[in-house]
Amino acid sequence: MRSPVLVSRTAERARLRGALDELGEGRGGLWVLRGDPGIGKSRLASALAADAAEAGVEVLSGRAVPSGTPTPLRPLSEALLGWLRTHEVPDDRLLAPYLPTLARLAPQLGPVAPDAASSVMLLGEALLRLARTVPARGLLLLIEDLHWADPETLALVEYLADNTREVPLLVLVTSRLHESPAANELVTALQWRHSTEIVDLLPLADDDVAALARACLGDEPSDAVVAWLQRYSAGYPLFVEEMLADLSDAGQLDGPLPVLVPRPFARSVEARLAEVGPAGRELATAAAMLGAEFDWRLVAEALALSDTDVATALRELRDQRLVVAVPPDRFGFRHALTREAVLSGLLAPERARLAGLLAAALAGRSTDSADDHHQLAELFEAAGDDARAVELWLATARDAIGRGALVSAGEAIRRALRGCAPGTEPESRVREAEVEVHALAGDVPHALEAGERLAEELAGDPGRLAAVRIRLGRALLAGGRWDEAEAMLAVAAGHDPVQEDVLAARLALGREDDRAAAERATAVLAAVGEDRPEIACEAWEVLGRATRARDHVAGEEAFEAGYRIADAHDLPLWRCRLLAALGALDLAARRPTEERLVAARRVALDAGAIAVAARIEIDLNLVRIRYLDLDEAMAAIDNAISMMDRLRLPELPMAYLLRAATHGLAGRAEEMEADIATAGALPMDEALRLVGIPGHVRSFVALAHGRYDDARGQLATAMEYHRRTPSMPFSLRGFWALLETAHGDGTAAREEVRAGPQANSPHNAFALGYADAIALGRAGDRAGAERVFADAEWGLPGREPWPELHARLLVAVAAARDGWGSPEAWFRHCLDGLVGYDLTEAASGCRVAMREAGFAVPRKAAGAAAVPAHLHRLGVTAREHDVLRLVAEGLQNKQIAERLYLSVRTVETHVARLLQRTGCADRGELAAQLEAPTT
Repeated sequence: MRSPVLVSRTAERARLRGALDELGEGRGGLWVLRGDPGIGKSRLASALAADAAEAGVEVLSGRAVPSGTPTPLRPLSEALLGWLRTHEVPDDRLLAPYLPTLARLAPQLGPVAPDAASSVMLLGEALLRLARTVPARGLLLLIEDLHWADPETLALVEYLADNTREVPLLVLVTSRLHESPAANELVTALQWRHSTEIVDLLPLADDDVAALARACLGDEPSDAVVAWLQRYSAGYPLFVEEMLADLSDAGQLDGPLPVLVPRPFARSVEARLAEVGPAGRELATAAAMLGAEFDWRLVAEALALSDTDVATALRELRDQRLVVAVPPDRFGFRHALTREAVLSGLLAPERARLAGLLAAALAGRSTDSADDHHQLAELFEAAGDDARAVELWLATARDAIGRGALVSAGEAIRRALRGCAPGTEPESRVREAEVEVHALAGDVPHALEAGERLAEELAGDPGRLAAVRIRLGRALLAGGRWDEAEAMLAVAAGHDPVQEDVLAARLALGREDDRAAAERATAVLAAVGEDRPEIACEAWEVLGRATRARDHVAGEEAFEAGYRIADAHDLPLWRCRLLAALGALDLAARRPTEERLVAARRVALDAGAIAVAARIEIDLNLVRIRYLDLDEAMAAIDNAISMMDRLRLPELPMAYLLRAATHGLAGRAEEMEADIATAGALPMDEALRLVGIPGHVRSFVALAHGRYDDARGQLATAMEYHRRTPSMPFSLRGFWALLETAHGDGTAAREEVRAGPQANSPHNAFALGYADAIALGRAGDRAGAERVFADAEWGLPGREPWPELHARLLVAVAAARDGWGSPEAWFRHCLDGLVGYDLTEAASGCRVAMREAGFAVPRKAAGAAAVPAHLHRLGVTAREHDVLRLVAEGLQNKQIAERLYLSVRTVETHVARLLQRTGCADRGELAAQLEAPTT
């Protein structure tokens, strides 16, 4: 763990630095840093002290301490004594008369002046004279923990506050808001007469908590650790550091995260509870059993307290800053950590007694809502009533399954299993729900493991056994084990015909019989309507997947119909699956976007649908490689591989092939071949092997680097096998027709694509339009070529993917040869874009094509030409220069991303590389790099 660091507090630190700057002009003042314990007062004060020392200001620092009989003026004495260890009092005639007064704080200064009523005033004046005579820009007097200060120190602070306006003495004190009435009254009075400036420190924002965690660990914390700190640290820097230290010491940074209450905070809550009456303490402990918010009426009923007793207790707890009112008529603890601190003080017998009382009260008034089931289950579990708790946890799990909230369902099942005796009927019913959760989540190994064991136990119960087999059939389908799934569904036939039919449709889809899948899904929709919305959603999903290869629009309409049902019935699992399917359709757009995919991934992870999230990561990779955002593309595909490997999903070979393509686009040929080999060693669908490797990996990489003959050959190989399995999505059919036309006749290729599947896919349609324009231009129909090209070329918002640049380059070469259109402008546009993408091999090919066409070739493309020589020598690319210019304008990463049509993470990567290349420490220094050095 690193030492305490200062994170954020930008505005507060700027205000204090302004006060420090005024010392150089002979003006001082009193500033009060105010806030709760652990909020960061001391570290902000220390940061200012360091700034002051660096600026040539003398710093005197002392603190008050808690004591029954405080030493008068202790903070001032500590400050002066500490300073005198390394400094001498100036020999100044104006200061000399006050040395006997200062000697009261530091005896080495000489005889002490006789005490008098004016001694505090004289001492204050002595400090003002000292500030005027020290050989420095001024003096900073830091007094920490004013809330523990003695009356004389408070009086001295008041005097200094009123008399430092024209003296280079800055007094900075730290104080807790609720600790000392005397200190609070003084600060309030000074504020009223404008003799002080107040800086109230609030808890850190979530982003700052994450930044502090990074600073403390010296590394990137996991998302789980960050979320845990944001929930339990209250945004207090001290708590963040202590909780991280406890986790680190216990070796739990990478494991399950417990609730750790920082020791100082626990002591503070304990002390505040001691200040309230017995009814208040019992009300607080009982309320803590209910959660961060609580119904005071329920607590009163459970504890048999009158309304008067409850009102008194709540007022006491509010005054002690333990609870707050939650409109309209509830109360809650000030923070989740406050509740945990109260709970940490409960002994096991007390917890069981209170849980039993609360459970009895809640059971008498509860409804059948999921929240009531969950809370009652927790209370009965805490009270030791395992039988009641298991039934309620199971009810909670079933409700969560119905909503598709698989994370919540899985947690409820784990809690239920803890209370079940092995081999009992309750355990069997909980295991049934467990199989269903694993099957829906796509966790094939765990679903089969739990289901096979359960099937043996249910041999004598045909109905329940059939239900388990249906769930196992679903898991087998998710794992791509078609024959086993078919056999499992056959032995379960007759139990739930509609569900069996929709799974049969999914089986047909898996076996690439799209027409049978569509027919079965349509029959299911006719049978159920929306009476069983989860079945209807699945049928619409199957129908969309079955039709999208032939008709892009019909597939989208099916997915949208299913999504509307999922949204109307609050089915998170189906909402994310159908949103993911819609997002996958965006891949076929001219300007693919990832918004729907990112939203679907968030919903999938929240719902616990890990298999769905893994498949979404594949699609995110496909979006990002279209824009050569290769770092983000690699992160997405690595996530997919990790999840799919653990779940043994059938899409794992596809994920390896996409990672191979990502390596190839980055120029890492050896890594590409290694991933192709890994994919080939796995069980792989033959269509994926024969179409995917040449068609989605080798041709794609060759195209990116401008190796058109190689790309054409690989696509021809892929098309040869694609004709045998036309249902397999193949997004480069249009490019195949374009290359065939640009480098050959292409008539047959164009007609095959036009009459084949996915012809209305935007990605295929525009490439086919370019190919038609080339053919018309070659035939001498200049006007027709220009018209068809313009129709295919119509302007689109957003960043242009690199494949479009290659498509336009092929058109430019043909147009220059055949005498139509504006080939020179098209060449220049393509060259600038390829340089911007750092596709150097392709850019070189473009320059060669321009020369052969008789056009002047710029020494650098427009993007590269804009890079100043001094930055070009550092290796700054055209895209990095674009980012640098916007940094210099003061734009933040999100604004830059929107302006350049990049992702925020890609902008962050560009900024990091710019800092590395230039050696700059921050964005301010980076902006100055736009100007060439003068020497």
